[in-house]
Amino acid sequence: MQQKDIFLASEADAWFERNHQACLERDFANDDLVARIVARIVSRVSLHGGGPIKLLEIGCGEGRRLEWLAKNFNIEVYGIEPSAKAVEQACSRGVKAQRGTADTLPFETASFDIVVFGFCLYLCDRQDLFRIACEADRVLKPKAWVIINDFFSSTPMKREYHHKSGMYSYKMDYRTIFDWHPAYTCYEHKLTSHSLGDLIDDPQEWVAISLLRKVTTSNE
Repeated sequence: MQQKDIFLASEADAWFERNHQACLERDFANDDLVARIVARIVSRVSLHGGGPIKLLEIGCGEGRRLEWLAKNFNIEVYGIEPSAKAVEQACSRGVKAQRGTADTLPFETASFDIVVFGFCLYLCDRQDLFRIACEADRVLKPKAWVIINDFFSSTPMKREYHHKSGMYSYKMDYRTIFDWHPAYTCYEHKLTSHSLGDLIDDPQEWVAISLLRKVTTSNE
């Protein structure tokens, strides 16, 4: 059984229960790196024709980040999340959330200005990474942005997932599933720790936030 099937069956809801209180305590105005980057992108309205920016968060949880972004910026927010309980919470907050996984996105081609991977890739099946990148690329507009927030390792690492026997977490440089392609350029890559600190020597604690730009033309 693939990890995504385990998550859809039970572990995604278990993750929601473990982390619900911590999610309620997040201060998105001050301590959320993804929200800061989105705010900077939104300020460049000339890149988007002046209309509402459409943003998809993959692994949106209960949608609190998306709710905050929608309230503070001219953004239409959408989410994909394997936890049925989290999706119910997200929808109650006005987020257009659906239950699903990153390898199959139920959206039209060239729908989004921004796609956010919200700390989910480290639990995705390795055989799905090409498909995940392909799906994200498909739903992104010809000029768009990708934000990846996840565990980081310069050399791919595999560890047992301590919440569920038989599952694993994977650390790597997740920029590489996109930036090998000439349409994608990494604008920023910041190494922090899981507790939002920096200058951490322990590679087990490394987390990265990466901003990539997609620019394609009709003759590519």
